[in-house]
Amino acid sequence: MTAFCRIALLALLPLLLAAGTPKEAPENESERLAKQLLELEVRATALRELEQDLDQKIQTLEELRLQTLAVIEPGEKERQGKLDTLIKFYQAMKPQSAARLLERLPTRLAADVLSSMKSRGAGKILNVMNADKAVRISKRMAGQMK
Repeated sequence: MTAFCRIALLALLPLLLAAGTPKEAPENESERLAKQLLELEVRATALRELEQDLDQKIQTLEELRLQTLAVIEPGEKERQGKLDTLIKFYQAMKPQSAARLLERLPTRLAADVLSSMKSRGAGKILNVMNADKAVRISKRMAGQMK
């Protein structure tokens, strides 16, 4: 039974239980309590089924998350390795030379390189860099720019 059907059944249950002639009322208290008990049991069953469906969906999402991580992780390690190599190159350069080259890189990459460098070296490079580019990189490093 689909979740929609269960919800529809729960919504219609009071009407189904009250079926009969409009003037007809429960014959006694025990009959009314029996109907309420039946309604509660139906709702409990529907809730258990919904809970099982939800648990299955959560499990499926967790499996997808793990599969996605398995695909992304190797690429991220490779990217980090290349970034580490770039960082070493730029740290070995004079600030003016490094600034000239970093100005030509995309802002995100330049920010990644500079934020991974020692702050003293990164500061020297930013100091001799074009002011507009230095501001964009600094904002990116601060997480203010998307």
